[in-house]
Amino acid sequence: MKKINYILASLCAIILCGCNNHKEGVEQSNELNNPGIAEKLQQTEESNSASKELNISKRNENSMEEIFDYKDCFNGINGCAVFYSPEENKYTFYNKDMCDKQVSPCSTFKIVSTLIGLNNGIISSQDSRMGYFGTIYPINEWNSDLTLQEAFKTSCVWYFRKVIDKVGKDEVKKELDTLIYGNCDISEWEGSDCNPLPELNGFWLESSLKISPKEQVDILYSIFSGESEYSSDDVEILKNIMRINHDHGEKFSLYGKTGTGTTGNAWFTGFFTIDESVNYFAVYLQDDDKSNVSGKYAKEIVQNIIRKYY
Repeated sequence: MKKINYILASLCAIILCGCNNHKEGVEQSNELNNPGIAEKLQQTEESNSASKELNISKRNENSMEEIFDYKDCFNGINGCAVFYSPEENKYTFYNKDMCDKQVSPCSTFKIVSTLIGLNNGIISSQDSRMGYFGTIYPINEWNSDLTLQEAFKTSCVWYFRKVIDKVGKDEVKKELDTLIYGNCDISEWEGSDCNPLPELNGFWLESSLKISPKEQVDILYSIFSGESEYSSDDVEILKNIMRINHDHGEKFSLYGKTGTGTTGNAWFTGFFTIDESVNYFAVYLQDDDKSNVSGKYAKEIVQNIIRKYY
């Protein structure tokens, strides 16, 4: 009988504990729904964004600028380049006016959408999959259930379209505002129909979102120097999938993401390390001769600049 009473008492204690936990959860939920609390949270987010903007402004005010002619590495293609050395706090520009112009990020946005997906638990590692539905795409590498690493390397649009849709507009907008990612404009959420299938379009592809090469470099520095809101674990996952060269013959390690548009425009942006130093970069191409413009070619330009001038 004592044993039965002990079991009953234990069950009651567990039930009461569960009720208390539920009550605490309700109270926390009510607090978050409280207009005053919500306003404070909004003020905190705005304060963090303002603080980050101030940090960027101060860094830019104290930075050195150098104009350098990388024309020999562009082989007649119209474009620009910006390199940033944190050690010297120095920006090196080629075609500076073009470096300050906001344009579509194209697939370089996968750098940030990876972090947004990781930050919100939509993906959790470089092996995360998003579920291939069987559609046959013109790029053969996209026609399977890809991991994050595979999707990033092959620049698979449908994979990252799924990630962004699962995160949702409000959270994506909030995180872009916090990062100060270009114009932060996601108003054309579904994109501009630059591609024939809806899952191959988005606000980052020839649409409302725009960012300059100079801003790309500042975003990368913020992420990899630990100034952003993203965890070191998530940033490390991103760094691993951004790795480009594994040749032991190179004196540098290269990390980056290409992007190719539909109007004779292309990107390569990222960073490279030589010994202990880190340098961030963005190369953007915009040329009437579309046949010579691609993310792959932008990457080759960066590699040539590093080999020749660093």
